[in-house]
Amino acid sequence: MIVYGLRGFTHHGGGRMLTVLSPEGRSAALAHVKCTDGLRTVARPGLLTQYHEVRTGSVKALIERYAIELLSRGAWETTKAELGEAAYR
Repeated sequence: MIVYGLRGFTHHGGGRMLTVLSPEGRSAALAHVKCTDGLRTVARPGLLTQYHEVRTGSVKALIERYAIELLSRGAWETTKAELGEAAYR
């Protein structure tokens, strides 16, 4: 399964996070990428899933475990636009 990721920071500004996107849709990505120790999953209807880092290094470990392809902000926006509504199903 192809999973793209965009690194960022929580709205509090202090924590790292990863938002994921897949051509197979939000629910398929959520089922595939399992939250591990040191992460908190934020999955809300209509939004892409985020993984918030609780323990240092856990986002990096998640990226490696699932071979998540990190995208730049521009590539992320382009990919998200190309996938359209399919990304959110």
